[in-house]
Amino acid sequence: MPTGLHAAIQNRIDAFQDLTPVEFHGLWGHSNAQFLEGRMVGAGVIDVPSYWYSPSSRSCLGFWKFTGQSLDNDAVQETTLFTLIDDVMGELAYRAFIGTTKGKEHIGFTVNLNIKKADMAPNARRFFFEATAESVTERKVVIRCPLYDAMTGKLLLVARAIFVFTPIANIAKQTNVEDASNDCDHSPGSSDVVLSLPSARSLAADELYQLGQVMNFLPHGTINHTRGSISVDDKRLVVSLDFGKNISGPPIYVHGGILGTVLFNASALLFTKHTGISATLIDAAERDINYHRGVPLECQNAAIEATVESSGNDKVVVFATLMRNKHVYTTLKTIFTLPQSSSKL
Repeated sequence: MPTGLHAAIQNRIDAFQDLTPVEFHGLWGHSNAQFLEGRMVGAGVIDVPSYWYSPSSRSCLGFWKFTGQSLDNDAVQETTLFTLIDDVMGELAYRAFIGTTKGKEHIGFTVNLNIKKADMAPNARRFFFEATAESVTERKVVIRCPLYDAMTGKLLLVARAIFVFTPIANIAKQTNVEDASNDCDHSPGSSDVVLSLPSARSLAADELYQLGQVMNFLPHGTINHTRGSISVDDKRLVVSLDFGKNISGPPIYVHGGILGTVLFNASALLFTKHTGISATLIDAAERDINYHRGVPLECQNAAIEATVESSGNDKVVVFATLMRNKHVYTTLKTIFTLPQSSSKL
């Protein structure tokens, strides 16, 4: 275990009596095509994560340490932490599920990820998580995972995820964990990203560039946002995007954390245009992601549509959908909290 941890974190670790070290991604092997392997660990953004497993409580504990070179003085983005959480909860779900009679014949997909923000720690570089499988049934695993600043003990967020398992034999043709349909190949799609509204305008080059910077450590264009439009009056935004390589979670599919990130980035852009609030003041209190179908790597001409569902004195709710050929793949509902009026532009 790392040394110099906050006492509250050390106490949480000491409460477990049967922790066993486990290898990062040890259950499903290593590949640079995986987002965490190729884009984070392999690129030196984080050190190789340290994980421990408690069989009696079906819990996985561990640490993520970000290197100074990868971020300079920037804070670790919340979307990066969400992607890490989705990944470790997926690994724990599989670890818990392989104990069942059908475990090794199946692969799991996140179907829902809910994240509630508790606090902020912009200077944090080492994080501690404690993921626990709350229930394991024949086909479904539910996991809860709080995340802390390992050096201050501050609770930053609480995540809860639902994973559904499907037979590996069907993986080549299954993109929907419910109906096994497959309609997203690598050819151009037909998603319409032009709003036929009097108040609509095309997204400017700098706005598309902003969306294309998916995470602050990724090379620009890892996911290419090609065109789009926005109507502030009608509170809607649409954008077309192409997915690249080395961003997988499950084999051949884009990592769920990446899907949540591109949806959040589009939602955040609409939020700033709707409210006039600076992007530096964005505060998302809760995000709820539903995964309906897996998105294959290098899928082209997908589209995101974001809409302001409600807007009040203290919060704004934005709903975003990732789709292709009118089929819905992933949705995200974000609750943004509003700062004091003096903080607005």
